[in-house]
Amino acid sequence: MKKDSQINLKLTTVINIVLVLIIIIICVVSAIIYINSNKEEVAEVNEVQNKNEENEVTENIIEDIKPQIKREKVQMNDEDTNFALEFLKMELNNDNMVYSPLSIKTALNMLKEGANGNTKAQLDKVLENTNASSYNSIEDIMSFANSLFIRDTYAQNAKKEYSDLLFNKYNAEVKYDPFKSANNANKWIEKKTLGQIKDVLSDDTFSNENTKMVLINALAIDMEWKFNFGLDDTYGENFYLENGNNYLATMMHHKKCMNKDVSYFKDDSVTALAMDLEEYENNKMQFIAVMPDENLSEYVKKFDASTYNGIISKLQPASSADNGVNITIPKFSFDYRLKLKRDMQEMGITDAFNDNKADFTNMFIQTSSSGNLFVGDAVHMANIDFSEKGVKAAAVTAIMMEANAMIDEKQPLEIKIDKPFMYFIREKETNDIWFLGTVFEPNSWEDDKDEYR
Repeated sequence: MKKDSQINLKLTTVINIVLVLIIIIICVVSAIIYINSNKEEVAEVNEVQNKNEENEVTENIIEDIKPQIKREKVQMNDEDTNFALEFLKMELNNDNMVYSPLSIKTALNMLKEGANGNTKAQLDKVLENTNASSYNSIEDIMSFANSLFIRDTYAQNAKKEYSDLLFNKYNAEVKYDPFKSANNANKWIEKKTLGQIKDVLSDDTFSNENTKMVLINALAIDMEWKFNFGLDDTYGENFYLENGNNYLATMMHHKKCMNKDVSYFKDDSVTALAMDLEEYENNKMQFIAVMPDENLSEYVKKFDASTYNGIISKLQPASSADNGVNITIPKFSFDYRLKLKRDMQEMGITDAFNDNKADFTNMFIQTSSSGNLFVGDAVHMANIDFSEKGVKAAAVTAIMMEANAMIDEKQPLEIKIDKPFMYFIREKETNDIWFLGTVFEPNSWEDDKDEYR
């Protein structure tokens, strides 16, 4: 009897173990079915979301590397200043103008990293002894960014060593894109120029099957003055055009300024005015207007690094004038598209645009079917808004790579910018010229006066 009880106990134990195992197996199978079902649902949802987000910047971008590398400022030299002035002299045509030497220089340096042979030698000659600074972006205030867009179907031909170099040396974001349109690149540019430059690249450029890579530098500032221009002190006043005619311009005024953040220089041949913008994270931007007594067109032709440095060295603070200075300067706002491809060729960068002579073998792996990589086009666009509040300015450079006086001590000194003038926006510590241009015809008071009523 005892033996029968033991047998029954063992049988019951075995049955219980089997039941537990069956329950575990059922749970595992159910979990697997549930997970696979969820994966299919997530995949379907993601597919729908991807289609709905077709026009977003992230659409179909396989890789989006955002570098977190400390950026360094480099002291600029005379070669940098003369490089900056070269474009002004080539395109001077008595027009309002703005461009960014820093943006162009950065893009050309990134291009040079992919070049070899005579192509590199020509780029070296143009960029000789110039320095490439890098800046940290400050949200809504200042932006400095680089990127390399690569057609996704060309990924196997793009050298990883080149994209890694741009990432490590230039903090460039590397993006693989379907190149169906320019939407992704334009959205990136708009973001990196603080919303100031939109739709600068055409869809035709990207949809062209020969376009394989696009190098981009974008930069922008939106900064306020360290002192204030009062809106009540803005009104219509004569501005004297180069052709001898008078023009009623929107003029901003600051009376008896003794602010240490304003500097001036004035003699028989030139009037210069420098005004500091607010300092942001140790970035010290300064606006400088240089108005010659002679015609601006003739003055620019002779203007060089020595002239520029001479003016800066002679600037003295408004606080040094016994009775301060009266400031008069026009308000202006415009954009400008540089003829960058033509300018580069005039400077001697020619092989880069020749599908047979271009040597960018550091940039791509050449195969029997890949063709040769060359620069198909180069684009530079910039804008500026100079007002009582401060300065907003932005610029983008994109390079498309294709395969095949006496002071009266009793009265304030008059510093009046009322004729065509050139201007610089520089970083004071490095002397890096962020923006440079000319003003031949500022805002019209007739167009602006309603804002001040």
